[in-house]
Amino acid sequence: MFTVRLQLRCSVVRIAPNWVVCGDGAELRRMWAVRSPWKRGHWYRGLRIDPYRDSTISTINDKTHEALRSKLAAGYSGKDVDGVHELINEQVAGLVNLLETKYLSTDTTFKTVDLARKVQFFTLDVISALAFGNKLGYLDSDNDTFRYIETTERTVPAMLAAALMPSLIEIIQSPRLKWLMPDTKNMTGIGHVMKMARDVVQERYGDKPVVKRDMLGSFIAHGLSKEDAEGETLVQIIAGSDTSATAIRSTMLFLITNPHVYARLQAEIDTAIKLGRISSPITDDEARKFDYLQAVIREGLRLWPPATGLLPKVSEQDEVVCGVHIPAGTNVAWAPWTVMRSKETFGEDADLFRPERWLGISEEKYRAMDQQVMMDFASGSRWECLGKNIAMIELNKVYVE
Repeated sequence: MFTVRLQLRCSVVRIAPNWVVCGDGAELRRMWAVRSPWKRGHWYRGLRIDPYRDSTISTINDKTHEALRSKLAAGYSGKDVDGVHELINEQVAGLVNLLETKYLSTDTTFKTVDLARKVQFFTLDVISALAFGNKLGYLDSDNDTFRYIETTERTVPAMLAAALMPSLIEIIQSPRLKWLMPDTKNMTGIGHVMKMARDVVQERYGDKPVVKRDMLGSFIAHGLSKEDAEGETLVQIIAGSDTSATAIRSTMLFLITNPHVYARLQAEIDTAIKLGRISSPITDDEARKFDYLQAVIREGLRLWPPATGLLPKVSEQDEVVCGVHIPAGTNVAWAPWTVMRSKETFGEDADLFRPERWLGISEEKYRAMDQQVMMDFASGSRWECLGKNIAMIELNKVYVE
């Protein structure tokens, strides 16, 4: 309902006594800017995995956030990690192999596949391989090993709902209710991943520390503490897998349900193969030169934003947002569905999946649209997603293969 109002009447809508949502991309980018007075709201405390310790996704202290980011940036960028592209290639090959060996139909046998689940297996193996050099093995087992996906699908929505109620968060995260939170002693779901992360971190900080040029190794080299390393490694797995999986699943759905788009993308790939302009597997540099592929990727990110949560910002002083007076302390959340379907930015058919909107336009128009879509990663802000580079490499490869 508020999405319709945001589109038809104004760009700011009050949804609770101390909450408003904003659907204006330009205004949100101003609020998210590096030197903006807006800061993270208390909502982010609800994203704590460890109820007693913050991570880059949960801290509301700017200095703490900046300090953590400075130690993580090189690892996420891939500069300190050996074989980023090769590790991703291995998991792409694993996904293709799984589909071809177990789920291809024949003239006599019809097989169904839950592609959405297989994509989750793929992104979990990618991020775990990059994070600490050992993939979780989902594609090999073709199974929700230790019920991690099952538990996150149940607990993450609950976390996001609880985050809206600060008093409830204080209660849940109190020492007396520690048994409610994931724990390394519980060897199912998130608890198993926590145990794995803690064991890997212990190897790196032990008496005879194991040194590797993976993301965790980079974090350590840049001064990340053992306790923070445990938390950030877990954040990588949870935040880095589901968002990428959402982007891939939704875009694959759009491709399958739009045959003309599927055919045009296939033709672009086939032509590149004939002309020898594509490797096997495709490289990231090659994929960036495929105009229609890039249009499909951006259109998928636009029409079904993988970003999770309201991501509210709060100012300690009165502000004006889209011409509306916002009292100090008010949570101003973003409305990604509205931002990404702005007719002013994307045209009158903004509700349709049409990659062609990205082709044959001016550089200025392309930049304006791209800037809006990249808000999925909070690009250009102090809170820009550290995993953006890795996510884009995944997207550049997986659709082609």
